[in-house]
Amino acid sequence: MEQEQNLLEYRQVDIHYGEKRVVQDFSLQMKPGEILGIVGESGSGKSTVIRAAMGLLGDGGRVSNGQILYQDTDMTKVQGEELRQLRGAEIGMIFQNAGASLCPIRTIEEQLYEAVLQHETVPKAEIRDRALRLFEQLRFTNGEEILNSYPFEFSGGMNQRVGIVLAMVLRPRLLLADEPTSALDVTVQAQVIREMLKLRELYGTGIVIVTHNIGVVNYMADHIAVMHQGKLVEYGTKEDVLNHPQDAYTKKLIGSVLHLKRS
Repeated sequence: MEQEQNLLEYRQVDIHYGEKRVVQDFSLQMKPGEILGIVGESGSGKSTVIRAAMGLLGDGGRVSNGQILYQDTDMTKVQGEELRQLRGAEIGMIFQNAGASLCPIRTIEEQLYEAVLQHETVPKAEIRDRALRLFEQLRFTNGEEILNSYPFEFSGGMNQRVGIVLAMVLRPRLLLADEPTSALDVTVQAQVIREMLKLRELYGTGIVIVTHNIGVVNYMADHIAVMHQGKLVEYGTKEDVLNHPQDAYTKKLIGSVLHLKRS
């Protein structure tokens, strides 16, 4: 029986900013539809590894060794138009503050059109219908109102949820979420997490969620990777990592757990 292709794989990845190595010998893999949680304290390198997959390391940042494979494509080699086509259409991203990436003086609908039309030639009416269906599937009751609104009219939590819809309207196979709940109160955290789980249910989306809160990955992840000082110190199924941690740092993390009830 043919083995299923990995959706995302890191092979012995080192990442530098200038002369400083911030990630060392990072290796893991995930299958299509899997949810991988990467946990660790601030400065552990967890956000850096997913930003590297999108070519978003910023000034001075570079993958200095290894490969980051999205299916068969080495994302460390992709540039220009090829990278632009993969971003959004194949790999979506949600940032810690989605509202900061939205234009405050353009409606959500206008920004939605722009995002889709960079990748597809479709009528605006079809894009609107697609967005409204996605809002409905994610249990938003006011999709029309949201599309006609401006980001400054929403709370931070609402903008974060709108950011999920914008990231998913192209139905990427892989969604990278960089601390998507850390700035939210507990109630809105639960909404965001349930909406992300719904995406996997609806579309088979593979999700990498980066967080310092091990309770969040306890609720939603299939596998957990633990990072400390730029190194992967533990990696395995959620059950193994949480119930039988091997590394001392992992044991320290399993102290403060956010409990969420499934609806």
